Amino acid sequence: MLESKKGDKMRKKIYLILIPVLIVIGGTILYYAIDYLKPIPHSLSQETIEKSDFLKKQKAAVYFSTTSDQDIGGDGLGLTVFIDRKNQAKSFSSKGLELNNLAVSPQNDLLLVDSEKMRLIGSSYKEFDLKKPQYMGEQTGYIPKKQLFFSLFNTGFDKQNKYTYTLSYGNKSGFKEATIPFYINAAGTDQDRIVLLTTQNVQEENSPMRIQDVTFSSGKMKLAAQAELKIEGKNEIEAFSSILSDSDYYYVVLKVSEIDHEEKNKLVMQRIDKNSFEQKTFLMYSYKKDEDSTTSIPYNIKNSSHLYKGIIYYIDGLGNIMTFDTKTTRINKKFKLEQINQEATQHHEESFFKENFLYMLRYDPKSAEKYLIETYSLSNGKKVTESKIKGLAEILNSTQTHDVFSYDFRMLN
Repeated sequence: MLESKKGDKMRKKIYLILIPVLIVIGGTILYYAIDYLKPIPHSLSQETIEKSDFLKKQKAAVYFSTTSDQDIGGDGLGLTVFIDRKNQAKSFSSKGLELNNLAVSPQNDLLLVDSEKMRLIGSSYKEFDLKKPQYMGEQTGYIPKKQLFFSLFNTGFDKQNKYTYTLSYGNKSGFKEATIPFYINAAGTDQDRIVLLTTQNVQEENSPMRIQDVTFSSGKMKLAAQAELKIEGKNEIEAFSSILSDSDYYYVVLKVSEIDHEEKNKLVMQRIDKNSFEQKTFLMYSYKKDEDSTTSIPYNIKNSSHLYKGIIYYIDGLGNIMTFDTKTTRINKKFKLEQINQEATQHHEESFFKENFLYMLRYDPKSAEKYLIETYSLSNGKKVTESKIKGLAEILNSTQTHDVFSYDFRMLN
């Protein structure tokens, strides 16, 4: 009997200890469940973005996404944040797509891409399903003379162990898909085609890089190799810009590292003649020994360069804007952004060029709004305007259960 009473007392003690522990565990689970299910503030509905006048009221858009590992696991999230003329941010949620970017046509139609769909927003709304889910973007754009949008997806190795990309191209009439059987180092558009810088075989050391054209005829895609990239020496090469073009040349900014002298890094402008494919390399900048070149990686490689009235503008990750005169080939440091964070962390900061202006999405920890858009004149390098964005910080804070990153920023109207 005495042992039974001792046992009862022991069980009561265990219960008294377990009850508060279970309450704490249960409360923690409930807290995170509520936080996970909490709706994103300032959200846009499908019905809203389908309206024909929706885009006309927006002045900018920023694309955020989770990384491919979260998307594959079914926990991905994509956010296209639209900023209206009153600087209010509102977000449209979709599936995620790492390294994705936005594309706008001259008619101001906007292409939104996620891992499963292509959405065209503008005077009318259309959406199309991809043939199979994609988890990593490469480049999205518009080909004016063909009136085609396109999106390149990094598909990875196929069953034959060959590196491939999927190209989806089309317009409001529909989209088609094709395969690019090479690794893509950089991409850009000309008036009637896509231009690629590709690596022949990524599994082969020192495999050559080639300039390739993607053209379209009768609704079909044609891929043609034009020339091998020629840079003197034994180098590792990394594209730091998209490919730009004028009537005579293609241009791309490259980081070149000598294989036998790793401390010797340089930034160059590679110019390729569009007819003869003759090439010339122009030195933009040499990195000093022991200098950390990672901090100079552009805010966004796809948006790092811009051709306007014969001058190519290039911005690095330290806020330096350099120019390359396509007529004289003269290279100059034009200006530097104000109040630059010299550290690698950039808090979703992005760059975008349009005509004679550079637009910057910036982070200011001292501001109540946290995020702002700065406008710089390319003519004189001076800051013209500064607009604080309302609601963007709240939107991003609400996604803390997902790791989202900014992948594109552009001004619209």
